[in-house]
Amino acid sequence: MTKDFTNLNPNDFTQKDLMLHLLQVSQHTVTREEVKEDILQIDKKIDKLESSIGVRFDKVDEKFRQIDERFKQVDERFKQVDERFKQLDEKISKVDEKAEIRFNKLDEKISKVDEKAEVRFNKLDEKISKVDEKCNKIQYLIIATMLTVLLKDYIFSLIQ
Repeated sequence: MTKDFTNLNPNDFTQKDLMLHLLQVSQHTVTREEVKEDILQIDKKIDKLESSIGVRFDKVDEKFRQIDERFKQVDERFKQVDERFKQLDEKISKVDEKAEIRFNKLDEKISKVDEKAEVRFNKLDEKISKVDEKCNKIQYLIIATMLTVLLKDYIFSLIQ
C-alpha cells in the first residue's frame, strides 16, 4: 500500500515514512527511465514504420503516376478515335450529299422520261383513235357497199 506524502505533517514524519517515501521515489525514477527507454524504442519503431510507410507510399505514388500516364495515353487514343470518327462522319455526310444530288438528278430524268412517255402515249392514243375512226368508216363503207349490192339486186329484180 502506498502512502500519500503530499499532505504530511512534518511532526508525524517517521524514519519508516522516510524510507517508504525514498523507496517510492526511487521506484518512480526507475519507472521514468523505463518509460524513457520504452519511448525511445517506440520512437525507433515509429521511425522505422514511417520510413517503411514512406517507401510504400512512394511505391503507391509511382503506381499512381504510371496509372496517370496510362490514362493520358488512353485519353490520347480516345481523342484519335474521336477524330477518326469525325473524319468518317464528314466523309459519310459528303457521300450522302452526293447521293442526294444524284438521286435528285435521277428523279428529274425519270420525271422527264415520264413526261415524254406521257406525251408519246397521248400521241399513240390519238393515232389509235384516228385509226379506230378510219376502221369504223371503212366498216360503214363495207356495210354500205354490201347493202348497195344487195339492194341493187333487189331493185333490179323489182324493176324487171
